[in-house]
Amino acid sequence: MMCNRRRFLAAAGWAIATLPSCPPSGETATPEASHEFVPYVVGANTAITGWDFFEAVNLLRDLGYRTIEVQNLIGALDATPGRFPGFRYDEISRTAKDRILSALEPFDHVTVHLPYEDWMPYVDSDDHDGVAFLETCLDAAGFLGAKVAVLHPQPKGTDLKMHWKTAVERIRLWGAMAADQGFQLAVETSVPNSIPELVRFHEEINHDYVGITLDVGHQAGFDELAHIAKQDYTTPDAIRAYNDVNIAIVEALGDKLIHLHTHDIEPATWDEHKPLIHGFIDYPRLISKLHEARYSGVLVFEIGGDPAKMPGWLREAKCKMDAYVAI
Repeated sequence: MMCNRRRFLAAAGWAIATLPSCPPSGETATPEASHEFVPYVVGANTAITGWDFFEAVNLLRDLGYRTIEVQNLIGALDATPGRFPGFRYDEISRTAKDRILSALEPFDHVTVHLPYEDWMPYVDSDDHDGVAFLETCLDAAGFLGAKVAVLHPQPKGTDLKMHWKTAVERIRLWGAMAADQGFQLAVETSVPNSIPELVRFHEEINHDYVGITLDVGHQAGFDELAHIAKQDYTTPDAIRAYNDVNIAIVEALGDKLIHLHTHDIEPATWDEHKPLIHGFIDYPRLISKLHEARYSGVLVFEIGGDPAKMPGWLREAKCKMDAYVAI
């Protein structure tokens, strides 16, 4: 799919229009399939370090993204060095809330990423402040009209295995709270760190409004990849094995898979959240499997790095992903 330069220039203005055009791709996209993705399938988040919240939102709008994920519900609307832009729902004014809703109005689909800081171990049976704040963030997701709220099942500093029963009970409760406000809770992959345990975890949660977010870069610590030594990370067999795990997760989860986080991986280190420049994640293969699974969610970019390069990376990523999902 080619980018319409005239439409892009009109919408984005001179600053974005100076970015390089989409490079031609020699890759083939997914095979023809009867299943079609939702029209707003390609999205991105607002996590651009040091940017103003509204600048980040407007960038995604001007680049043509129709799905947006609000990343930081503990941040500030104003640009803050070293931090993602965001807001605290319980602290901002009614005027600010109205401005946020107005900024998000052009998007077809809104999702949010719930916080996972080490000061709020919300699956720890002894934690109450973290639970209370997380539930305020669920209210924020409802306020934003989000369709999905992404939850890390193991916030920083917490061991899921030690708090498994509490995590299951609380996630089930939060699923009910999400249902009351009209959205789904999507628990992100990383832990449990094997496919059988991931399936068991969600079988125990067993809630209609709780599904799974597959982050394509969170499986490096999975048991299924433990046999691969770091010095072999760049080998074709190792890269294929990593992609095999993502494919196996799609197959194992079925309709419990409701959301995806997309980006690339640096081959030498397996570091995640990279722009789509390495070709580590086999998107044609993954897109084909998502068609086969009749996936009905969205694909949200989580790309990190130099804030000055983010407009170009996000534009190039959208062009590539548009091509992958077009077939």
